[in-house]
Amino acid sequence: MKNNNCVAQSFVTPACICLCLMANLPAKANATEGGGSTYPLGVNTVLSGKLPPPGLTNFVYISEYKADKTIGNDGSEKPNIHDFDLDVKALSMRFDYVYSDYSILGAKLSSRFIVPFVKGKVSFDVDTPKGRAHKSDNQEGLGDITLVPLLLGWSSPSLNQIVAVDIFTPTGSYDKDRLFNPGRNYWSFAPWYGITAYPIKNLEVSAKALYIINKENSATHYKSGDEFNVDYNIGYNFTPTLQAGVSGYFYKQITGDDQDNYTGRNEDNKGRAFAIGPAIKYQTPAWGFVAKWQHESNVVNRAEGDKIWLQAVFRF
Repeated sequence: MKNNNCVAQSFVTPACICLCLMANLPAKANATEGGGSTYPLGVNTVLSGKLPPPGLTNFVYISEYKADKTIGNDGSEKPNIHDFDLDVKALSMRFDYVYSDYSILGAKLSSRFIVPFVKGKVSFDVDTPKGRAHKSDNQEGLGDITLVPLLLGWSSPSLNQIVAVDIFTPTGSYDKDRLFNPGRNYWSFAPWYGITAYPIKNLEVSAKALYIINKENSATHYKSGDEFNVDYNIGYNFTPTLQAGVSGYFYKQITGDDQDNYTGRNEDNKGRAFAIGPAIKYQTPAWGFVAKWQHESNVVNRAEGDKIWLQAVFRF
């Protein structure tokens, strides 16, 4: 039973992969620079409050995000953007190591390292003073690596909790003149809390809440505002190996952006989104996977689309 529970945890995709970065549309038109986030929204849903077993656990994530509209401050499609098409695919690898000989305040200790590879394309027509212009770009390469030096995890049969700080490093491919970039070219720090509870037998309720603090992009001198996000999962275990339920996320930008020392330039353009969709998990003592679809709604100042996730875990 111990191995089964730990394998299920491996499906979690905590704060890691820069999988679904938005295209770099003009900064004034979107919340945060390019309308995206350093954190891949909705990645960390299943068993988000539970650590893997002691030793090394390996994760592989495949994702695709598609959007055909970009939403303005009033919740409607932006009237000056036409035929918007965004498609982002990613393959990411995550490595968790849980220490067996150390503890703090009764918590197990762990470290985490995530490497993403991102491929994306974007195209749209935009109205300008000189008429309608077509814009497009496609890029692929290394995304921003995520480091989590220390995670503290507490565990009991009905309640599991994790606290940690994700560090998003500006290691991804980036050029300020591109419309799309695999990386974002700035540091971000995100303290977070994860919880997995079993209020009744066979029912899992999990969530990860994080507050993202963004630093300045040195190439553009643009500083995206702080962000808050909650990934969630509600799943029922029909058998010891099979779970089905719903997952998604709630995202909200908390503070306005800052460019060229003018704080609040985009104070009215804060982003917001809610996503929900079906999720299924299958696990064995040695391996397992999660498949989920998340449909976005209630979007403001961001692209609006759908995400598909395939998440796998295995231990040597």
